[in-house]
Amino acid sequence: MFNIIKSDLYRILKCKAIYVCLIIITIMNLTTAISVSPGHIGISIGSSLNENIQNPEFIEKLQKADSLQAFRDVMKSMGEFALDKESIGQNVNLYYVFIVIVVLVITTDFSNKTIKNTLASSVSRPKYYSSKVAVVFFLSTIILLFSNFSLYLLNYFINGPSFASPIGDIIKLTLIQMPLIYGIISLLLGVSFVFGRTSIFNTISIPFILVVQLIGLGIINLFKINGDWFYNYEIQFALSNLANNPTNAYIIKCIILGFSYIIIFNIIGYIVFKNKEIK
Repeated sequence: MFNIIKSDLYRILKCKAIYVCLIIITIMNLTTAISVSPGHIGISIGSSLNENIQNPEFIEKLQKADSLQAFRDVMKSMGEFALDKESIGQNVNLYYVFIVIVVLVITTDFSNKTIKNTLASSVSRPKYYSSKVAVVFFLSTIILLFSNFSLYLLNYFINGPSFASPIGDIIKLTLIQMPLIYGIISLLLGVSFVFGRTSIFNTISIPFILVVQLIGLGIINLFKINGDWFYNYEIQFALSNLANNPTNAYIIKCIILGFSYIIIFNIIGYIVFKNKEIK
């Protein structure tokens, strides 16, 4: 098991893709700090910052800003706010980096058929599965910590303490988001072991969050039902809600939900992989 972990880490650290991901994260965080506005992928979600941005007078001021400095001045005119927490609330963006990690660690083995040789040696399927999960979780944790704390530092030095949270708040937010983030990573792990090949994995995983959001909102609007369950626990909404001073009860529910995802998706992935014919 440890030999597989060491081999995977050595191979991935020699791969350019992981460093490209780190560069992209840095550019995104730098853009957030310079523009004084968090970006997001997916549907627009509500927050105290978004409510101010949607004000017609404020939108008009942004449209009239003819330079980056003017844009920054307009954003700062809202008053002090925790830009780092607002941006970390959009950590669903990291989902696409996690896809890259799962591809590098797992699906390339299926696509290149190297998994057959590995399992033909002394490596059992439980050891193989456990080692791959450990590597994906380890690398994803590094990515998450790098993203959150590089953002904190860039924002602090570019915009000053008025737009930065105490470091303790960033640590707490990181910790309470981790179960849900590990849950969505576990979903990717399950998909990778069930379907194997990189092409199929990418076809399913890349549009997955957007498709779920569209279906959820479509059901809510079509049948006129109460959508609190969706706005509280859909992954993008939940990560954002956790960044906006949630109650302890809500935090506990999100943690339970995250651990449920971890258990369910890994059980599915392992059972399918255990009985899967490797070609």
